[in-house]
Amino acid sequence: MGSMKEAIKILVALLTGVFGFYYSYAATTDSTATPTKPKRPSTKNDTWYHASEPEQHYVIDSSIIRLQNYNVIERDGREYINLGNTGTAAFPVVYDVDRSIGFDAGYNQFDLYKYTIDSVRYYQVIRPYTEISMMLGLNYEQQFKAKFANQYKNMVYYGVDFTRIFSSGVYQNQRANDNGFSLYAIYNSKNQRWNVRADLLFNLFKVQENGGVTMNPFDSTYFKKNLVPIYDTAENKYMQINFFLTSTYNVGKKYYERINDTLRQQKVLPVFRVSHQFNLEKSSFKYRDYYPDTLKYDAFYMPDSVYNDLSYFKFGNAFQLEYRPRKLTSDSTYEEKDFIAEAEAGFDYYLLTQDTAHHHFGNLYVGGIFRNNYASKPKIIYRASVKYYLWGYNQNDLLVDGAAGYNFGKIGILTGNATYEIKQAPYIYEHYDYIPEHWSYNLPKTKILAVGGKYQNPKYGVYADFNYYVADHLPTLPGSASPYVSTKVENAFVIHAGNRNEVIGIHFDNDIWYTIAQNNGYIKEMFPMLYTKHSLYYERRVFNGAFWFATGFDLRFRYKNNSPYYNALLGAFIPENQVLPTYPVLDFFFNFKIKTVRILLKVSNISSEFGPKGYFSAYNYPANDISFIAGVSWRFFE
Repeated sequence: MGSMKEAIKILVALLTGVFGFYYSYAATTDSTATPTKPKRPSTKNDTWYHASEPEQHYVIDSSIIRLQNYNVIERDGREYINLGNTGTAAFPVVYDVDRSIGFDAGYNQFDLYKYTIDSVRYYQVIRPYTEISMMLGLNYEQQFKAKFANQYKNMVYYGVDFTRIFSSGVYQNQRANDNGFSLYAIYNSKNQRWNVRADLLFNLFKVQENGGVTMNPFDSTYFKKNLVPIYDTAENKYMQINFFLTSTYNVGKKYYERINDTLRQQKVLPVFRVSHQFNLEKSSFKYRDYYPDTLKYDAFYMPDSVYNDLSYFKFGNAFQLEYRPRKLTSDSTYEEKDFIAEAEAGFDYYLLTQDTAHHHFGNLYVGGIFRNNYASKPKIIYRASVKYYLWGYNQNDLLVDGAAGYNFGKIGILTGNATYEIKQAPYIYEHYDYIPEHWSYNLPKTKILAVGGKYQNPKYGVYADFNYYVADHLPTLPGSASPYVSTKVENAFVIHAGNRNEVIGIHFDNDIWYTIAQNNGYIKEMFPMLYTKHSLYYERRVFNGAFWFATGFDLRFRYKNNSPYYNALLGAFIPENQVLPTYPVLDFFFNFKIKTVRILLKVSNISSEFGPKGYFSAYNYPANDISFIAGVSWRFFE
C-alpha cells in the first residue's frame, strides 16, 4: 500500500501543478485485431485522438458491448494469457510482429498494462469530462480506473488517466499490485501558430512470483488452493517514469475561423509543422528471492538471495517535420487534401546500470511516414513508414511498415499489408553482469518479413485477415550463446476469421485464429495451433431507452496448446515443449446501463463446476477457478 500512497501523492501533486498553471488510432497497429470501422463523430466536441493521428477523432465509448472484458487480457482482437491472476505477467495467444525497434531492455512481461506515449488519449471536450470505474472480485481482486479531461477557452487542454489493479490471487505468493497514470497538458496559441504539449507517464508493478505450483492442484487432496505447494517466494518490481515535452511551430496560410454569427478570429491554417520533442525516462527492474532454491536457479543460485537489478536513464531529443497540404476555398473555409508526409531525426542517450556495472551508449535514428489524411474521408487507403538507426547500440535496426487498400462502400474494405523488420536482440539476452552467472554475446539481428491482407465489411459484420511470416533468429532463451529454438528460418501462417451479427437483439460474435507453423520453431512451440472465442448474448433497450442491457455467454478454447514457461528472474516466456490439456472456458455476464452508469455482473469459468475442475493458463500456472466479478463505471459531464 505504501507504493500506492506514493503514486497517489505524485498524481495529486501533478494535478495541482497543472491546475495551478491553469490549465496538450493507436500508433502501433495490431494486425491480428478484429478490424472495425472508425467511429467518425459529426463534431470534434467530446472526442479523443492519438498524437500520431490527430485528425482521426473517436467518440467517447459509453456502450455496454464487451463491458465484461474488464481485465485487459480479454479484448476485441488478439488476446493474452496471464499467470492465473489479474495483473500478472502476460503473453499473447496469437503471434504477430511487435513493430518496434531500438533499445529494448528485455523485461516486457508487463507491457500490456503500461501507459505509453502512443497509448495516451487526448480529449477534446467543451465541458469537464469524468469517468470512474471500479471492479471487485473474489480474493480481494480490485480494479480502479479514473479519467478526467477539460479545456480552458479552447487554448489549454489537460487530462489524466489513472489505473490501479490489486489482486491477491488464489495460490501462495501470487499477489499483483499494478499502478499507473498518464497526465497531459496542451497549450495552443490563440492564432494556432504555437503548440506545446507536456506528457508525464508513470508505471509501477509490484508482483509476487511463485514460480507456479509443484503439483496438479485439481487432483490434489488440499481443500484450499492456498495450501498447494509452490516453487518460489520471489517478487518483481518494475517502475518507469517517462516525461515528454513537445513544442510545435506551424507555418501556413491565414484564414478566419467563425466564432459566432458576427465574430471571426484570424488564425493560421497549418501546412508545415516543425516540432521538437524532449524525452526523459527512468526505468528500473528489480527481482528479489530471499529464500532461493538450489535446483530451481542452477547457475544463477546464490546462497543468501538471488537478485537481478537493471536500471537506466534515457535522454531523448527528436526533430520532426510535417507537411499537410490544405487549400483555402474562401477567407474562412478550406479543403483537406488526402496526403500527409512526416520526417523525423532523433538521438537517444542511455546511462545503464546492471548490478554494479555501468554502461553508456547512444542511438541516432531517422524516420518518415507517408499516409492518408483521415479528415479528407478518403476511399483509397495507404500508409507507409520507415525508421532506421544510423549509429549507436542499435545501429542498422530497420523497420519498414506499410498498408494499402480501398474502401468499396457496401461491398467492404480490402487492404494489404507488409512489414520488414531488422532488430537487435533485447539487452538481457546479450548482457548479464552478475556473479556467479555472467554472459556477453554479440547475437545476430532478428529479421522478420510479414505480408498479408485484410477484408472487413462492418455493415454485414464479416471480417477476415491472414498474415504470412518469415522469421529468422527469434530470441527466446536468455543466457545462451544461441538463445533460439531454431537457427533456421521459420515460416508461419496466421489466419483469422470473425463475425459480428445480430438478429432481433440476439448477437452472434465469433473469432477463430488458426496458426500453421513449422515444427521445432519459436512460433510452433510458443503459440496454440487453434484459438477461438465466441459470444452469444441478448441485447435490448427497454423503458423508452432508459434501461439498456446485454446478457449472455463467452466461450474460449485453445487447441494443441503449446503453453510457454515463464522465467520470472529474466522476465521471459520460453518454450517448455509441453502441450497442456485445455478445456472450454465458459463465462456468463450481465451488462446494463441506466443513464450514464454502466454495471457489470460476471461469473467467470463456470465450466469448471460441471466439467474439468480446472486448467492451466501457462505451464505450472493454474488459471482462476470459478469467480464472481461486479463492477460499475460512471461517466458524466459537468
